[in-house]
Amino acid sequence: MRHCHEFEDLAHPHAGVEPDRAYYIPFAPGQDPDAPRESSERFILLNGTWRMKLYDRISAVPEEFCQPGFDDGGFSPMPVPSCWQTQGLDRHQYSNVRYPIPYDPPFVPHADPCGAYRTVFRADEALCARRLYLNFEGVDSFYYVWVNGRRVGHSQVSHSTSEFDITAFVRPGENLLAVLVLKWSVGTYLECQDKFRMSGIFRDVYLLARPRRHIRDVGVRTWGCEGYTRAVVQVGVDWAGGTGRLEWQLLDPDGAEAARGEAESDLIVHLDAPRFWSAESPALYRLILRTEEETICLPVGVRDIAVKGRQVLLNGRPLRLRGVNRHDSDPVTGFTISPEQAMRDLVLMKRHNVNAIRTSHYPNAPWFARLCDRYGFYLIDEADMECHGVTEVFGGGDEISYGLLAQDPAFEGLILDRVRRCVIRDKNSPSVLIWSLGNESGYGPAFEKAGRWVREYDPTRLVHFEGAWRQTGGHVNDDSMLHLFSRMYTPPDFVRRWLADPANVKPFLLVEYCHAMGNGPGDLEDYETMMLEEPGVLGGFVWEWCDHAIDAGPAPGGGRRYLYGGDSGEFPHDVNFCVDGLVSPDRTPHPGLLELKNVWRPVRAWREKEGIGLRNTLDFTDASRLVRYRWEMRRDGVPAGGGEGELPALAPRGRAWMPLPCPAPQGPGRWDLRLVWLAARDVPLRPAGEELGFDEITLQEDFPALPPLCPGRVDWRETDEEICLAGEGFQYRFDRFTGCFKSLVWGGRERLSRPMGFNVWRAPTDNDRKIRRVWEQAGYDRAQIRLAGCRAARAADGAAEIRCEAVFAASVRQPFLRCAVCWRVDARGGLRLTVEGRRDPVFPYLPRFGVRLFLPAGFETLNYTGYGPGESYLDKRRASWYGTFCSTVDGEYVDYIKPQEHGSHTGCAGVRLSGQDAALWAAASAPFSFRASHYPQEALAAAAHDFELRRAADVELCLDYKNSGIGSNSCGPVLDPRYALAEEQFRFELALGFARP
Repeated sequence: MRHCHEFEDLAHPHAGVEPDRAYYIPFAPGQDPDAPRESSERFILLNGTWRMKLYDRISAVPEEFCQPGFDDGGFSPMPVPSCWQTQGLDRHQYSNVRYPIPYDPPFVPHADPCGAYRTVFRADEALCARRLYLNFEGVDSFYYVWVNGRRVGHSQVSHSTSEFDITAFVRPGENLLAVLVLKWSVGTYLECQDKFRMSGIFRDVYLLARPRRHIRDVGVRTWGCEGYTRAVVQVGVDWAGGTGRLEWQLLDPDGAEAARGEAESDLIVHLDAPRFWSAESPALYRLILRTEEETICLPVGVRDIAVKGRQVLLNGRPLRLRGVNRHDSDPVTGFTISPEQAMRDLVLMKRHNVNAIRTSHYPNAPWFARLCDRYGFYLIDEADMECHGVTEVFGGGDEISYGLLAQDPAFEGLILDRVRRCVIRDKNSPSVLIWSLGNESGYGPAFEKAGRWVREYDPTRLVHFEGAWRQTGGHVNDDSMLHLFSRMYTPPDFVRRWLADPANVKPFLLVEYCHAMGNGPGDLEDYETMMLEEPGVLGGFVWEWCDHAIDAGPAPGGGRRYLYGGDSGEFPHDVNFCVDGLVSPDRTPHPGLLELKNVWRPVRAWREKEGIGLRNTLDFTDASRLVRYRWEMRRDGVPAGGGEGELPALAPRGRAWMPLPCPAPQGPGRWDLRLVWLAARDVPLRPAGEELGFDEITLQEDFPALPPLCPGRVDWRETDEEICLAGEGFQYRFDRFTGCFKSLVWGGRERLSRPMGFNVWRAPTDNDRKIRRVWEQAGYDRAQIRLAGCRAARAADGAAEIRCEAVFAASVRQPFLRCAVCWRVDARGGLRLTVEGRRDPVFPYLPRFGVRLFLPAGFETLNYTGYGPGESYLDKRRASWYGTFCSTVDGEYVDYIKPQEHGSHTGCAGVRLSGQDAALWAAASAPFSFRASHYPQEALAAAAHDFELRRAADVELCLDYKNSGIGSNSCGPVLDPRYALAEEQFRFELALGFARP
């Protein structure tokens, strides 16, 4: 095939493509126009098994491959839609920022893989008498189209619908459709999104059979008036093949007729007492347009959005977005996504209190917005636009080269084309509240012009673009066409400072925050607190919804082998930075999603005036209509009563008070009241009775004292290397070089499988990836302990007391921690540890501090009092509550695709780990953390994938003074000092011992 250069042409991105229009599917007269589109007589789906061959360059493609007589025996079956990488062709590649090709716009390498596709469809005389339109809803990245050997045209913009008029190309009988898809094109420079890079015809392909004269485009706008007691629906109709008359009918959300009439083009409907659309109440009207030969049905959500001062108002009321960023992603099908797959996401989102989605970083299939219209989600609809790779040019960077394409006049047309295609296609979906001009593309005249076009074309929605805050290339940014000030990953204090400046007048939007990679995020509650306190914050979108990975089949021992960047031998790649979601690739919720659910609960409660203060976090609904509660009382973590109740009237965003539903605490101890919020009635995707979140209120807090030491004489003998202690039923050996015990024989059996030791390290989490480098520079991962002045003495009660000075340091570095250590051993073998630590403030905060024990196989049953039942950390415990829980060591494992620290429990009063003939118990003088696992931290740190882990028979038990928080610094702000083990001085008092199970 001759080398054509349309795929590198900046001036003509499309040929033979129809003008952009709104998405709809026409039906024949007499059909139900609200039925699934596949039931329409006018809709002919061309999905199925095509024939396809992958060539390594366009010059290798036979000229005649698009001809009906071509022998395609060398071609293989290929499902359409699909990504050819998921079908075993080419190879997977994950890249975040970096372009997969040399940066030389608009040119791409000659070795540009091309997929040659062929299929046939039949057309009878009646079909050929109609206007036939061929629709591709998504092809990556550039493609040519032929019908019966005649070239129809070409198109690009991977996540956008292109429509071709093929009426003149189709003949009665069998017709050949041939498509040549190029992996790379000039569009590659504008589609540098953080995702696996996949290719092919990945969305639906279909024909629309239209009358010669038909409605071409429809635009619907709505707004409220007269204090939102009335509303206006305005409809504009554009015809093809000449104008005509149409009958129209507007049905209300219950199916009753609200209005009807006749028109040629524009029409206006006035509604009394309308039902407004919101995510909390997604009431949809239906607009039915009938011509002589077609019927079109459009869902209509009556709503308007506006900015008043720093507040965004929906239907006249302040709005709050609690959103997630969502890619089209599946471990088997890649970014070929069906409605059923998308619904699985939406159900999970609704059940975890998510109300908004940012379509990062491209428009989804056109039916996706329709699902959000129906089930109640707010959308930021984002153009298929990202050129982050410009920051990687040699000598460039975020502050230097981010504007290279945004400020290049040659790219202005391509950028505007991408924005237009997104806006025009989805303009009738009420769920779309905000248009995004794209993502991470710098800023310049191209986006300023695109923003002005959007403001003029669609004044009923808001426009945002996060890149407008950064100035590069000498361009002075004009953001006057943007309604919002958008940022990513700024800490809560930055947002507060920005809002405190009266010169900043726009609403603040966090389009990405709380990076959910691996074990995380840990800062959700801090952001939520800020947003509840600052009315100028529209809300935010957590990054991101789902882990991206490739399913490589079953893993040994169960589960799946998920692969990420670099596992396919590709370059460049960004390792596991794509494994950063709230759910796993198969949509199993991570602990971070459970945390998010409770942070975004619809009602918040606190102790107030001998009762309970309540706050409704919903924007439009009295919480008492949607929420009831169950109360649970606990004393020292043990259930002590419960019941159910109804909320008082609680207006949207309002506050109320109710009396305590439980009796006052009776007696000493810690008393906690847990209020569990339940769905009072069915709502779309969420049934009545489902838990919506909870609040826990501590009514009385008495931390239990440590159990007393058992008096009696303990004998010992000393050598240069150890101190051997003995008493009734036990013999212990203390290591004079580590400051801990290397043998604990109790009840006649050794209870340690490896020596005990002090521990300052943890298997780094993904969110530790930046501080990890600092920790390793400090030597925390290779810390050595030197003991000074180790001596034994007898206490007044007869216990043995061992005192020493422990100095922690790594090769090359000076000591970072000095600890005065005292161990006491009582007559029954009980241990009491007191550590007074002094950290050198020149060093970074510690990952953790505590002691680590290894217990033999069989210590499996776990009982503890603290925050559970899921993993909990200082800054990640909103999905947990204080209680007494029973678990197993195996049950504590949290499956992160890249193994890392997990399974900790914070705020604990005690823990007990039981085997067949003995149990180890531990308690502290103040709340402590612990972790019990069959996967020691060294194994977790060494493994690149979860399927590489091998379960150890023995049990690692970490008993920590503190385990530093999680944060979201894999991409977000540094860990808040409140959650870090940053104390220059600390005291840790721990008791532990053995008992019969």
